[in-house]
Amino acid sequence: MATPPVTLDQGPPLPPNLQPQPQPSVQQLAGQSANPSGSASLQQAVVQKLMFVEQSLDDIATMMPAAGPAIGDLINQLRKGMGAVLAQGAEPPPAPMGGNSPQQTMMPPMGAPTS
Repeated sequence: MATPPVTLDQGPPLPPNLQPQPQPSVQQLAGQSANPSGSASLQQAVVQKLMFVEQSLDDIATMMPAAGPAIGDLINQLRKGMGAVLAQGAEPPPAPMGGNSPQQTMMPPMGAPTS
């Protein structure tokens, strides 16, 4: 059985019964919790959604090259606008009163007569 080559970047090989120690993440080294809460998690969720939107727009520009300049302008406006909003700090929405979500209070129940 051949042993894999050892490089200096990996350090010495460990015996089979030992596992390497888990390395701390960048967030842990910075003193932040691994699971952000409150406005930090809201901002993280918003950034993830924005990245999805940007990737979708890039895909459309790839499929329709003529739309590339317009989509590029839209992405730049989106980045600038949302960057400014996120720099101000985002607060989670207030808890709904009475247990109704905003969608429930804005839309009548199914089958209800509308005036």
